[in-house]
Amino acid sequence: MNYSSKYSPLVKKRNPYNLNSIIRKYPLNGPKDGEDSEASLNKCLSIIDIISYGIGSTVGAGVFVSIGIAIATKAGPGTLLSFLFSAIACLISAFCYSEFSARIPVSGSAYTFAYVSLGEFMGWFVGWNLTLEYAISASAVARGWVGYFQVIFKIFGKEAPQWISGYSINEWININPVAPVIIVICTIILVFGIKDSARFNMAITAINLLTITFFIILGSIHVDRSNWTPFLPFGMTGVFSGCSVVFFSYVGFDSVTTLAGEVKNPKRDLPIGIVGTLVIATTLYIGVTLVLSGMVNYLDVSQGSPLSDAFIGNGLDMKWAAMIIACGTLTSLTASTLCSLLGQPRIYLQMAKDGLFFEKFTSMNKKQVPVFGTVFTGVFASILAIVLDLDNLTNMISIGTLLAFTAVCAGVVVMRFRREDGGEDGFPSAFILLILFVFACVFGISSKLGWNMWIQIALGACQAVIIGLVWLKKQINIPTSFRCPFNPILPCLGIVVNTFFIMHLDTPSFYRVAAWTALGSSIYFIYGIRHSKLNQLDTVEDSINH
Repeated sequence: MNYSSKYSPLVKKRNPYNLNSIIRKYPLNGPKDGEDSEASLNKCLSIIDIISYGIGSTVGAGVFVSIGIAIATKAGPGTLLSFLFSAIACLISAFCYSEFSARIPVSGSAYTFAYVSLGEFMGWFVGWNLTLEYAISASAVARGWVGYFQVIFKIFGKEAPQWISGYSINEWININPVAPVIIVICTIILVFGIKDSARFNMAITAINLLTITFFIILGSIHVDRSNWTPFLPFGMTGVFSGCSVVFFSYVGFDSVTTLAGEVKNPKRDLPIGIVGTLVIATTLYIGVTLVLSGMVNYLDVSQGSPLSDAFIGNGLDMKWAAMIIACGTLTSLTASTLCSLLGQPRIYLQMAKDGLFFEKFTSMNKKQVPVFGTVFTGVFASILAIVLDLDNLTNMISIGTLLAFTAVCAGVVVMRFRREDGGEDGFPSAFILLILFVFACVFGISSKLGWNMWIQIALGACQAVIIGLVWLKKQINIPTSFRCPFNPILPCLGIVVNTFFIMHLDTPSFYRVAAWTALGSSIYFIYGIRHSKLNQLDTVEDSINH
């Protein structure tokens, strides 16, 4: 819907710089993908395509990139629990995503969900951090891709040249000119169109699954159970720190919702694709963690190429197996890079269609691909892949993912209490959830810093009381499509768990996200708030009221 064409240009424009502009919410019955013919996407994806994209984005990145870091530095064999706890938290968020994606089938993912439920600035905040999440995810996987490329040299007893291994400048910067190659290739593939990209992704995702299955079966023969002792070398604190790292592994099911505008039957297929991706990914993660931590002592697990290195060290000399895994991994990480690059342009597209981001990002080519956003994403991700190392990249991804999950969990609760006219009976649920979020932050900090147990129990009890208050409110807007079970209790638990994990991230990650948010806020207040499509609606309403 084009509000400007519907109303007289003589209506005096309203000053957008006010509190109402920040908290205004996008209409639930606003335009859906496909209604705007100038920026519509090609609805051609089936449920198989959706799950394939989800697995391609999730499984490759998680198994081949972050698992080595988590086992070696965070949780040891207890990384299995990190994946399991993360999966439970993700399942809660997945149910919330599923309710939203069935109710609002547009390509904006958590950005649109937050915009509709929590207001314009919160929508912008989530969308802006999602753009960082997807770009860094592609960059991190590209770094992992280079790491496995070095394994091929190692298998033949040679050292990779420095232009492949990278030039270390300091603890923050490691220049690697090869990392962007895979990003450039995937960007070119995406420009050819979503259907061609789907076929390519399905093929390499099949190779991905075969490679992981090969590792689990062959590796299980060489498991030494003594390597599982101690199971928790860093204690439960290490397990929760591991959760924050491996959350990077679950970014894939979030990216599924960015394809809503290209799914044939989004209300049915998106919930199935979201939950299906999560179940398959978690099963594979647990299997690989058990085998890898059993084959290699946690202190000796490679952080760059853990699966291949497991077969060429620790008394094993199975170069042929390491070569199969290395080649399969290179293909699998190609799928992960492709899927990560796929999501961000669609976030840009939806933000630009809503007027909050630059109009250039709505431009399409003849195959209905947001080509400018796709190329821009590829360039941005390439720059990050050149200069940042793997550990810094994965920590930044985790906090962005967790913030998006938290916002979606809060939004799905708020929507249940909202009347058709946008109002709400009784005490505002959004304010109650804000109080819950604050208590959850303090609770997470208390766990990380090891505060007195009674203080932690008291904080937990306060959160339980707040959740009980939300539960007592009467729900008046229950969707007719997919419903998140046990709402509002389950989404409130999602807020608590996701925030708990956020508080266990390293401090530098907060500085980076704060800097990125400050940059995004400046763009919003200089451009987005002035060009928002809702400005036109607000202007008309003021005119009618006067």
